[in-house]
Amino acid sequence: MITFHKTLAGCEAGDAESWRAFLSDYTPLVFHLADFYLPGRAGGRSELWRETLVALMADGLARWRAFDRQAEREFLADLRTLVLEQGAKQLDRARDATGAPAPSAETVKALLQGLPILHQQVLFLKLAGYSDLTLESMLRIAPSIAAKGLERLRADYGAILGKQQDVCGWPAAWSDFLAHARAARTEQCPPLRQFVRIRDGQTGWQDKEPLEKHMAECVHCLERWTALAEIVYWRREARPCPPEEIRSLLASLTAVLGTSRAGAAKKSLLKRMFGA
Repeated sequence: MITFHKTLAGCEAGDAESWRAFLSDYTPLVFHLADFYLPGRAGGRSELWRETLVALMADGLARWRAFDRQAEREFLADLRTLVLEQGAKQLDRARDATGAPAPSAETVKALLQGLPILHQQVLFLKLAGYSDLTLESMLRIAPSIAAKGLERLRADYGAILGKQQDVCGWPAAWSDFLAHARAARTEQCPPLRQFVRIRDGQTGWQDKEPLEKHMAECVHCLERWTALAEIVYWRREARPCPPEEIRSLLASLTAVLGTSRAGAAKKSLLKRMFGA
């Protein structure tokens, strides 16, 4: 927690080493999200991450400062949203799977309707494209526990029930659905911090029950809830990126923002980026 907050504070202060730590910590997570949700996107995952970083730093870090930074997982949930928003801008819809109707907001809601929240979570992630093996590691339960819910997929999406690879079969359609889910937030939607507390076992049943009841009827909150599980999993499983990849990202950012080579003794990379 201290390291996380120190890193963010250093990044805001324009410290190059803090940005190096930020990229080292979170590039592997971003790359896994890109590989899963945005396969075949023009420019690849490195270019997507560069575009996201430029968007993150635009207007004096305006988007960055709008992120929830009380805890790392909340910050990463917002970062994930930005990555997927950026990635959706250049998707080739012709790459979406054929032979099954592309998931839409209406079809996903119909498939989820009336299921217990755990079954909804399994079905949601399975429809996104995760294999049973990954879901078992991600959720710490066997997907078969939600077998009755998964049976709803068999008619139109039976091919994904036996998937062994983790990759979204319809990147464009699923991106559209995720955008719909993010936009479905209402005044009744609790802050993400409350869902983090549920995951951490910090709430009693009297607080947990109404939150889960709301989540079962709210695709916005279900998407945020599943995003937390996904972030924790990839944060744990992702392997570090080679140092040269991190150096390349830093160098490309200085080039994009019209800055010279990093490393001056008295003036850090990001301070120069923003003309401090």
